[in-house]
Amino acid sequence: MNALKKPALSRLCFFLTILGFLLSTSPTNAEDRIIVVASTSWTGAIAEAAGADEVRILAPFELKHPTEYDYRPSDIAQLRSARLLIYGGYEPFVKKLAIAAGFPQERLIAVLTTNDPDNLKKQARLLSEIMETQKREAAWEKAFDRALADIQKQAKENKISQKRVLVQKHQLSLVKWLGFDVIGVFNADELSPNKLMEYAMMKPDMVIDNFHNPQGKPIAEIAKCDYVALINFPSANARTLIELLKENARRLGMKKFDK
Repeated sequence: MNALKKPALSRLCFFLTILGFLLSTSPTNAEDRIIVVASTSWTGAIAEAAGADEVRILAPFELKHPTEYDYRPSDIAQLRSARLLIYGGYEPFVKKLAIAAGFPQERLIAVLTTNDPDNLKKQARLLSEIMETQKREAAWEKAFDRALADIQKQAKENKISQKRVLVQKHQLSLVKWLGFDVIGVFNADELSPNKLMEYAMMKPDMVIDNFHNPQGKPIAEIAKCDYVALINFPSANARTLIELLKENARRLGMKKFDK
């Protein structure tokens, strides 16, 4: 009987030894995890691309104007065990939250939020250097570049360079990167009747607006042209930077990215 038990006991001891070793060297140990808090889904998506283990997003995905979010007492707890607080620089609640939580100012990191792919890669790289996650960021960047190549291919097949567009200024960088013929740029302020007519007389093929602060629909109605509102902030249906760009491509009529 004892002869039968000894091999089994030895195997069990060996297994437990190996398991203990793996757990002790695992990069997912709580003290090794890179946890960041992000002001919005936009800064959060950049932090995720940079290689953070966990990203806690403050402003809910469903908000149309995430920058107007006001922090709640429960958000203070979100900063516990966080290495960094990532923000875009235009969210009034961020610094108030940091002060209320006693979060060190040197651990507040501002990133530039425009959806120009080159800028997104630059911001992800900068964050990865701070977090020392360059390998993870490089892996993400390869997947990002593949998605960008697919989108650019679709843009050429859709002959986007032949489409004359008016664009809201906060979507300009992405629209130019895609290759549209930009004939005018309107701002985020309410447009006067004279301005509406001025833009409509330019006879655009499409008006490309900003979903989060739309002003261009009356132009499209007067000009009788296509109208599209692009999103800047990742949503519940497009949470990552790759998903966000594909969602905007779909809105612009690139059928390959239809859901």
